[in-house]
Order: sequence, then C-alpha cells, then structure tokens
Amino acid sequence: MRNGDDFGASVAVYHHGRLVVDLWGGARDVSGVPYPEDALHVGYSTTKGAMGLVLASLVDTGEVDLDAPVTEDGVLVRELASHQAGLPAFDEPVTKADLADWDGCVRRLAHQAPTWRPGTRHGYHALTLGYLVGEVVRRAGGKTVGTLLRERFAQNGDLQAWIGLPTEYNHHVIPYQDAFPTPGVGAVVATAAETPDTLTHATFNNPVITADLFNDPVLWRPEIPAANGVFDARSLARLYYTVVDGPLRVVSPISVDRVRRQQVHGPDEVLVDQPTRFGTVFGLSCPRQPMLGSGSFGHDGLGGHLAFAHPESGVAFAFLTNRPSPTPHPTPGCGACCRRWPRHCDECAVPRVRSSLPDRAEGALS
Repeated sequence: MRNGDDFGASVAVYHHGRLVVDLWGGARDVSGVPYPEDALHVGYSTTKGAMGLVLASLVDTGEVDLDAPVTEDGVLVRELASHQAGLPAFDEPVTKADLADWDGCVRRLAHQAPTWRPGTRHGYHALTLGYLVGEVVRRAGGKTVGTLLRERFAQNGDLQAWIGLPTEYNHHVIPYQDAFPTPGVGAVVATAAETPDTLTHATFNNPVITADLFNDPVLWRPEIPAANGVFDARSLARLYYTVVDGPLRVVSPISVDRVRRQQVHGPDEVLVDQPTRFGTVFGLSCPRQPMLGSGSFGHDGLGGHLAFAHPESGVAFAFLTNRPSPTPHPTPGCGACCRRWPRHCDECAVPRVRSSLPDRAEGALS
C-alpha cells in the first residue's frame, strides 16, 4: 500500500483447506476512510473465472460435453469458451441498460457473423464471453450462472460471492477510483482501444468499459458473467479451493484437468501486443500472468484483480484492489505476494511460488 499503487486492497490464500492468509488494508476511497474487513469488490474479469468454475461443475456431472457443437457450423463448447468464437464485440450499439437484457444480448450475438472463422484464431471476448458461455450453462444446467454459483459452491450459505448481487449488500461494495498513470505500459493496446475501426476499439468501447461503468449499482443486480461478479477476497479464494482438494471439493481432478488443458496460446486478435494463453474459460500461466507457474489456472481482472488455483501445491489465491491500473501485466502489489518464494515455471521460465506458506497471516495490511 505504501508505494501508492492502490488505495486499498485485500488478499487471501487457502493452502490445503486452511485459510493461511487473510489480509486487508489501505483506504476505502480518497477520503481516507479505512478499508473495511468486509469489503466487497466488483471483480471485473475475475468473474469469468467464477463462471468457469460453474461450467467445470457441469462438465463434471456430464451436463456439458466440451466437445459438443454449439452452432450449426460445428463450433465446439471448448472453442466457444476459449475466445475462439470470433465474437469479441457487439456489432450493434449496446448501452449500459442493454447489458442487463440477457435474452437481447444472446440474440444479438446469435445473429452476428463472426469476425474470423471460429477455431482458427483467438481474441479476448471481454464482455461477450459471459453471454456465450452463460447461455451454454443456462441451457445445459437449466439455471443461470449466478444461481448455479450459489447452489453448487456456497454450500454453507456464507460465501460472499455473487453474479447478480442482492441489493441488501450494495453498501459493502467498495467503489473504484481513477487509475494511476502508467506511461508506456500496454501502450499498443491502449492506442488500439482509442482508434476507431479496430477490433480492440469495438471490444472495449461498446459500451465503454471503464471503472465507472461498474461503479453503478444498477449493474450489480443483473447477471453479466464476464464482468460484474461481486466478491470478497477470502470468498473468491475459497471458490478456487473447491477445485483443489479436501471435503469442500466440488469438481473432480479429471474435470479440472479438462478445463485447464490449453486451448489457445499466442497472439491475441484483441489485445494486439499481448500473447494470451487460455484453457476452457480460464487463463493459464504465461509470462503475462505467471500465477504459480505450470498447472495454475484462474483469471485476472481490470487493473490488478487476480484469482487462481494451483492444485499441485494445494493453493488457492485471490487479490482484490480498489484502484485499477491500466496495465495488462500483474500489478506490483499483487506481484509482491509471489516474490517471497522464487521458483520457475516449466512453461515460461518466470518466478512462481513454492508450496510452503506462512503458518497464518491475518489482519490489516499497512
């Protein structure tokens, strides 16, 4: 917190079923009001990871076959769920209100022609992935992503994690602050996002995706499963722990291995200068986001959020912050969590964390 990157943040780590790190600190906002222990955050794209866990649970029960076609031209579920569908942006103008119209968004995407032949390339589907995968979930599981998240993962009812936030929790949500400047970081992506007639511009400007968009409580209640999940750090880490080991396990190791199997790796049609690596929904370890190296799977979110699991070491991790950074790389605050235990990722030769963790770390960050 002292380096000025974040106003406030929280971090939680589960290790083989024990909550070994549970820390929070900083300020709620520019007023300097202390960051509360029960802070909730809009998770931005960490929501995709929660959606991925729901999809994995349907794979585990046999309700979803990742190799089944979802379109007449044979696009497979795993291709649709790994940014290969060629539908990263809405063709028609979309307003904030339109995002809350589930059937309308699904219908728009169903009628669009893909930007590339599905399965031949990949590009980050920032908002549209939620409707594409979410509709597969709804049709296969008979319920929405948010409903299944609560039913299958909030087993004792105390999980502070929602896609579709009940209004009685609105006052716990920490608003986002303006991002601090980071000249030169992600410059190519930023330039493309500001340049009309580029795919990057279409993806991030229809509607304009900023911190302010999801500071509006109107967008916390509907389900937008690529972006508007609301979590606290300890609950987001616990969600990922349910696919690691122990009595809380919801998804079998076989199904975990299926969803974390690499589907794409390389140049991203939307993020332009950022090679990306995805399994089915989940981001996988790569130089851009190493997590704990080989075997890690999860998802980051706008400006520094990060949540993931690493079954090989028994670790589930979540970091949430209230001042987004416009950088495509892990933020310094989150990276500091990993530098204490250096090893190297088999695939990327980047630092990762070893499985030995502190006996217990709890309380306010300073």
